[in-house]
Amino acid sequence: MTRGNQREVDRARAQARAAKHKKASTSENKARAKQALNSKDIMRQKQAAADEKKRKEAEKAKLAEEKKLYVKFLKRELQNFYRQHAPENLDNLPKIMDKFKGKYDKLQKGLEKKYGDKAPDISWEKFQQVKSKVI
Repeated sequence: MTRGNQREVDRARAQARAAKHKKASTSENKARAKQALNSKDIMRQKQAAADEKKRKEAEKAKLAEEKKLYVKFLKRELQNFYRQHAPENLDNLPKIMDKFKGKYDKLQKGLEKKYGDKAPDISWEKFQQVKSKVI
């Protein structure tokens, strides 16, 4: 190999190294920045969706807790009512609660039909008014 060829080979190697470590052009930089921005937007959307999911789960848990308190309120009201007006039904209270589970408005109507004005108010609205006392 002659000295002239060696210079050309060295020059080619230097150009290859320079191309490898070359800074990106401004259009490439803009494209990367745009892609990064899109990635940020996607991550923000994912985070917002995750936050919404957490909020809904918390809301669902709160509602489930309120329903438990409502059943507790309902049981207490029926116990008090049956002690005064129908002590013979006090032993049947668990059966009554199971029979009307989730259908407490029908229970309310049945009590009003059977006992008239003496029937206890076991509505959800009444529970909302007195729920601080139930806890």
